[in-house]
Amino acid sequence: MLVLGLMPAYGQSRKTLEKKRDALDAQIKQTSALIEKARSEQRSTQQQVQLLEAQIRQRQELINTMNAEVGRMDQAIQDSRDSIRLLEGNLEELRAAYARMVQFAYMNRNAYDRLSYIFAAESFAQAFRRSRYLDQLAQQRRQQAELIGQAQVSLAAKVESLEATRKERASLLDRQMGEARKLTDDKKGQQTALADLRHEEGRLTKTLKKQEAQRRELAAAIRKAIEAEIAKSRATTPKTPGATTSAKAEFSMTPEARELNADFEKNRGKLPWPVDKGTVTSRFGKQPHPVLRGIVIENNGLDIGCMPGAQVRAIFRGEVSSVIVIPGAGKAVMVSHGAYRTVYSNLRDVAVAKGDKVDTKQVVGTVMTEEGASTAHIEIWKIGPDGQLQKVDPEAWIAQ
Repeated sequence: MLVLGLMPAYGQSRKTLEKKRDALDAQIKQTSALIEKARSEQRSTQQQVQLLEAQIRQRQELINTMNAEVGRMDQAIQDSRDSIRLLEGNLEELRAAYARMVQFAYMNRNAYDRLSYIFAAESFAQAFRRSRYLDQLAQQRRQQAELIGQAQVSLAAKVESLEATRKERASLLDRQMGEARKLTDDKKGQQTALADLRHEEGRLTKTLKKQEAQRRELAAAIRKAIEAEIAKSRATTPKTPGATTSAKAEFSMTPEARELNADFEKNRGKLPWPVDKGTVTSRFGKQPHPVLRGIVIENNGLDIGCMPGAQVRAIFRGEVSSVIVIPGAGKAVMVSHGAYRTVYSNLRDVAVAKGDKVDTKQVVGTVMTEEGASTAHIEIWKIGPDGQLQKVDPEAWIAQ
């Protein structure tokens, strides 16, 4: 019973692992499609290296998940074996007890013996008890026969389940070995692409400087737009009589904005991706350059590699507070969610205008393709109570 009681918890863990494996399979499939698209350009690109690195991470995580699944199956197999041994022991005891009952019944098999046993009683009450005792013995034999049948069915089911788990484990191990071979191929492909690109260090350095300038320009434009909103908010906030004016006056929100802000915070970790299909190629914060050695990039948001022409979507409902144009780097859309701002940049064109109300997953623009790379960029900024701006990691907010 202890073994059987542990099975539901195992089932839940197994379902969690299977769900994670399916999600990783889908991610790897998307990344592979993007890598094939990049390879069709007939030359190695920086995004191709980033996609290969992402696929290596995804495939390694998939292998680790499979390892956990195999471990769970090994435990399940051992639990099943223990349970089978218990069932076999119980079955032997049931059969032995039944044999004793049958032997007793045989020795008292005719009606004369039964009646003699009952009428030999010293009183009517004792005769009644003896009659009941014999009836109970007959009932126990029937029950014992049923218990033996049930134990045999349970044992057969457990043996069948064990065999199915063994086959599933063997299949999973075969697939795991296949993924390990693919991981080796991914690493070789990444090294080949890196070797090709390092011959173009001059071009990559020039591109890096251009991208850094564009990032600084976007950050400055975002700050300027948000600071203008803060100034407007302070100007429209009723002043308390006798209060002194301070540069650190609080950033105020309308009741509607406060409600939107609370809803946005409640959905942390559950927000949809800004593109329907894509792979994270560069994370938030300081990241090593994918090709140039010793170079660190400061990323204010999240880069997601996607197919050319992919539509970029709002990750939560809100109001378009600004549309920004960055020369040479396309356009950006900023959406207000109370004290939070989500920014969608590297857009070829936009589908919204300042002041528009947008819903979750509503298209705000189309991703721009530059040098064979199509990368959606998203940032999240938060306005503190005193108007101080803080950059937030978008990966902690979108669903994994």
